[in-house]
Amino acid sequence: MSLETREIAGIKTCEFKGENGPQSPAALYGRGTDDPLALHKFKVIEGSEPSYNNWCDVDRLLQTMTHISAAWKLNYGKAPFIAIGGKHGNPCGAAVSYDQPCTTAQKMVQGDKRAIFGGLVMINFPMTEALAGIMADVMPNGKTMFDGVIAPKFMEESVKILSRAKGKCRLMENQNLYSCSDVLDNASRFRYVRGGFLAQPNYTYILDFKDHEMQVFGKRCKSDEKDLLLAWAIGCTSNSNTITLVNDGMLIGNGVGQQDRVGAAELAVKRACDAGHILKLDGAVAYSDSFFPFTDAVDVLIRHGIKAIFSTSGSINDGLVQQLCIDRGVTLYQLPDSKARGFFGH
Repeated sequence: MSLETREIAGIKTCEFKGENGPQSPAALYGRGTDDPLALHKFKVIEGSEPSYNNWCDVDRLLQTMTHISAAWKLNYGKAPFIAIGGKHGNPCGAAVSYDQPCTTAQKMVQGDKRAIFGGLVMINFPMTEALAGIMADVMPNGKTMFDGVIAPKFMEESVKILSRAKGKCRLMENQNLYSCSDVLDNASRFRYVRGGFLAQPNYTYILDFKDHEMQVFGKRCKSDEKDLLLAWAIGCTSNSNTITLVNDGMLIGNGVGQQDRVGAAELAVKRACDAGHILKLDGAVAYSDSFFPFTDAVDVLIRHGIKAIFSTSGSINDGLVQQLCIDRGVTLYQLPDSKARGFFGH
């Protein structure tokens, strides 16, 4: 079913239930746009209408999806298969590959099966019966307990597998997810505040490992750089402060929304351990969405086996952070904070 819209003064709107009873009705407003990934261009093919929070999460998943796709195209010439699972605006599972969509989806769901329960999933390849079965099999009791799945296309049998009782799993299509490398959201971001709203340019930076300002302390490794690129795309579109851990093209721990950077590092490690990835910490890479003000967070990461880190530079303690990594045999990649700082979400 398509979203039922009506137009008021040139602005398209569709109404739906608010997240909580007293917050109804809610609405999605969209002025005419050529953006192929505008939310009102997603078609709900199964399940109940998305809620206010569902739409917020779809928007955030699109930020991560398009940044991964654009970064891979810039650094490696083409976009990979991408699967992302999100909860409360932040990725809790993500994976990429060039030739294994089934494995990509499986690694995404296995990233954090506890956190993804009741979350949203977004992929940039067709949802087949085999894929739907894989995603169901890794969940508790073989049940797909997602709030929604978003894909460019759903095959008929996959709809039956992914649907839930009472229509709670929303299945949403947009064929433009096939080629989302060139559709970063360039529109200004707005946020309501009491008495008005704030506005600023969108976050459209794309990490380029060939950047002439890139400093590398230690030995460069191509496989580490691929994992760091995925960690960057996830972390820079999560709520700051963020430390993101990736191993073998798979998100293993995302420590988001912390008031201090060492707390974000500790949370990322804890989430990886809680999700059963303690062995994957050894040899993993880490992304920090800003510079390290002290060496404490870096020490946490190194003690748990992280072998490569990307952060920005700009701290008065940059030298101490760099020397710690050199002394411990960890490769540190840095770009200036004024260029590469994440801090997309607060």
